[in-house]
Order: sequence, then structure tokens, then C-alpha cells
Amino acid sequence: MAKTLNELSESLKNYITESQDAHSVNSVKNYRYNNLKIELADPRITKIPQMIVTIGMSEATFNLLTGEKLSGGLGPFEKYVYRWMDRGTNKQELLAALKRAEKQIGKAQAAE
Repeated sequence: MAKTLNELSESLKNYITESQDAHSVNSVKNYRYNNLKIELADPRITKIPQMIVTIGMSEATFNLLTGEKLSGGLGPFEKYVYRWMDRGTNKQELLAALKRAEKQIGKAQAAE
């Protein structure tokens, strides 16, 4: 079953929390990342598939095909985003979510 963007956001949040807990004496609180959000750039506007990650006041845009950061910055959290994207099927799940969004855009345009 395909993951939603909310489920992918939760997965990234859990990955950051678990990674920091493993490397830190201080316990990192999960609520610190409650505002973490993953969005996909509108495919009608961008030529390459893009993921936008927001954590608090920080935001960065990543190329979904290559994984490289295109703009913005997340400070020390960027390394976790890179690692998370390369884990398992996360990148494929993001691309699948983008394809679903493109289909919904097509339906909305056809209805107009």
C-alpha cells in the first residue's frame, strides 16, 4: 500500500528522533519535530520532481531523482534527510506520491 505524505513525514520525524537518540546522551523529545512537514513541489511549475522539507522555521528543497539539495537549508538536520531518502523505499514512495498528485491535478483540470 502506498504511503501518504503524512506517513512519510512521520517516518522522517521518527528517523531523525531515533538517529539523534542513538548518538546523543541527552534524550531528544519527539514533540520537537511535530511541525516537520514534507510537501511536493507542484509538477506544473517545476521541471524536476522536488520535495520540500520544513522543520520549524527552516525549509529546504530536494531533487527527488538525485537526492541533492536545490535550495534552502535545514542546518544539522539535512544529513538525516539525505540518509532517510536513501533508506528502503522512501524515495520511491515520494515519487509515487508525486504521480498520484499529478493524476489528481489532471482530474481537476479536466473538470474545469
